[in-house]
Amino acid sequence: MRINNFFFIFYFFLFLSCVKEYNTIGTDILKSDTFSTEVEYVGVNIKQKLIPPFKSIGLPIYQLGVIDDEIFGNREAFFVSQLGLEELDPRFGITSQKKEKSGDVSNIQIIEENEEVIDAYLDIPFFNNTFDTDGDGVIDLYDVDPNDIYSDSDGDGLADVIERTNGTDPLNPDTDGDGILDNVDTDTINPNQGATVYDVDSLIGNKDATFKIKVQELDYYLSTYDPSNNFETFLKYYSDDNIIENFKGKVLFDGDVEINTSELVIYKDDDPDTDDVDESEEVKERLSPRLRIPIDKNYMQTKIIDKEGDIDLINPDNFNLYFKGLFFSAYDFSDPLMLILDYSQASLNIIYEFDQYNKNDTPDDTSDDTVDRVESVFKLNLGGNQINIFKNDPYSQEIIESTSTNSNELKRVYLKGGEGVMMEIDLFKDLDGNDILGEIKSNGWLINEANLTMYVDKSTIDLAGGLVEPSRIYLYDIESKAPVIDYFIDNSQGRKPKDQKAVHSGLIEIDEDRKGIKYKIRISEHVKNIIRNDSLNTKLGLVVSSDITNAVNTEIKDNNELGYIPVSTIVNPLGTVIYGPNPEPINYDKRFRLELFYTEINN
Repeated sequence: MRINNFFFIFYFFLFLSCVKEYNTIGTDILKSDTFSTEVEYVGVNIKQKLIPPFKSIGLPIYQLGVIDDEIFGNREAFFVSQLGLEELDPRFGITSQKKEKSGDVSNIQIIEENEEVIDAYLDIPFFNNTFDTDGDGVIDLYDVDPNDIYSDSDGDGLADVIERTNGTDPLNPDTDGDGILDNVDTDTINPNQGATVYDVDSLIGNKDATFKIKVQELDYYLSTYDPSNNFETFLKYYSDDNIIENFKGKVLFDGDVEINTSELVIYKDDDPDTDDVDESEEVKERLSPRLRIPIDKNYMQTKIIDKEGDIDLINPDNFNLYFKGLFFSAYDFSDPLMLILDYSQASLNIIYEFDQYNKNDTPDDTSDDTVDRVESVFKLNLGGNQINIFKNDPYSQEIIESTSTNSNELKRVYLKGGEGVMMEIDLFKDLDGNDILGEIKSNGWLINEANLTMYVDKSTIDLAGGLVEPSRIYLYDIESKAPVIDYFIDNSQGRKPKDQKAVHSGLIEIDEDRKGIKYKIRISEHVKNIIRNDSLNTKLGLVVSSDITNAVNTEIKDNNELGYIPVSTIVNPLGTVIYGPNPEPINYDKRFRLELFYTEINN
């Protein structure tokens, strides 16, 4: 490392103070050779650490399925959830069960309603990409120019925004399929008017894979409070709490599930009283892509509907003791597939019919009164305590050994989400662990920019058959558990909400084959504070991330050293391999390093 003038700052200000013609200061500096801008590549001391099991309750997203690769092995994810009542002591039909049984001589409309379940299903949406930067009605993924509202994505001569206004399909040059392009067709009718294009970005693996899902009643009460601590603290559920698997009860569904990434269109029922109109061709509802899982309707009849007025349904506490929840598992995959589902919007829907007394708008005339069969829906939300449970294959010997290898011997390093692998970074320590901060300070450099740069080890990944690489990595202070200062001052926006803070970044750079090239994290202010302001040089954690805008941490199990881990990494099942601080000579220019761009006074 080059050693330059120690008193850089002093001489810089001395120089300015001696200049009399202030109007020419800028010109003189620009024309002189007093300053030069350089770059220094500084080795970084790192340690690999395995992420232990973590508290997996109250997560923003949950996983279900299997992910597998030749580097990190197999990972299976299961999901457990309580169910929530939308209302206390729910009433099915119109009249309470008590009144149905007792009747009311003063009101002939109070009858036994004979509620009967005709259908039951779980409704679980996918997370979908609907980001439309220019607001032209075409999401960025399919927009030929996401930043131009007047782009023409289907090439029919009509701008996307015009097609949105006209009601034609901006992704189909001939919306009605009559052979005439939309820009000259005078009678174009969109057969799918109002449809939304979605990109399901929460399926990792082969989206065409076949598999089965099993839904079972849970026989284990998910207590909120810890009975071993006199119910004074919250009970902690961890990602390896496989004991819950021993409490799977009645099977409510076990079968094949179809993945459909298109919107779900629900049509109206045909009204037999309107002979001239077929309502079954009219759209009743459009829903985002989701899983629809049928549930045993007879069981829902006995478990829920027949319990109307019972103490088990009177409040949430009683209900969760009675109906403890659901256990979700997926198996028999033709190819690995991990589903990341939006359980916050998921529900168990019970469709039932009941008898309703109808006076037909003639309250004083009972001769035309009828008893009609009416349909209704009772919804149970997935909520309360929700837990992800994982089973992981043991890591390879190489990964295990990397956790005890000194930085000066690390040819490659690993990053993996979940119960994965992270890095502990000690800036301004050389590969042997010696402090070099004093030497850097003595150079008197004025730091302009500082980046942690990490190149993807493509050869290792390709040799293992490839990986689905994480789109982002995240840097944080292990001691404070907070991001570095560059994170907080970066207000830049990305094309997606999760791509915010694009200057601080950590976003993957990809090649033409959409394979990872490198990651870069700008930490200029963090480095300046250490060098100029004597800020404490604490150890940093580096992990994969699903969304760095979520800077929340969660507790890890039986590990006093780390204590907590970012939530954004434990919900990300992906991993990658990058070149270490000391790779093979052929890849030395791709080594894990700190890049310092600085200005110095020339002697």
